[in-house]
Amino acid sequence: MEIQINFIIFNIMENKDYRTKTFTSTDGRTITFFDGKLHNWDGPALRYSKKLKKKDEYYLYGFQLTKDEWIEARKDRNGVPPDKNPQVKSRF
Repeated sequence: MEIQINFIIFNIMENKDYRTKTFTSTDGRTITFFDGKLHNWDGPALRYSKKLKKKDEYYLYGFQLTKDEWIEARKDRNGVPPDKNPQVKSRF
């Protein structure tokens, strides 16, 4: 899939601004970037308007995921292994 917004990616990379950027295109798509890549922890990185009748697409760091894969990755996003996570209590 190719997205016709190359100028936006160039501007983000040129400014070295690594914050999340969200844009709305003229056809009703909402696109979320982080570090010049499609990425969104809070929901789909590509949201389509109802007129387009397409399913939203989930991306993390530029990699497309299914909704189930995205939900699973979102659960593990703190980066701490379970044996070092203070929230995980052992029963030994």
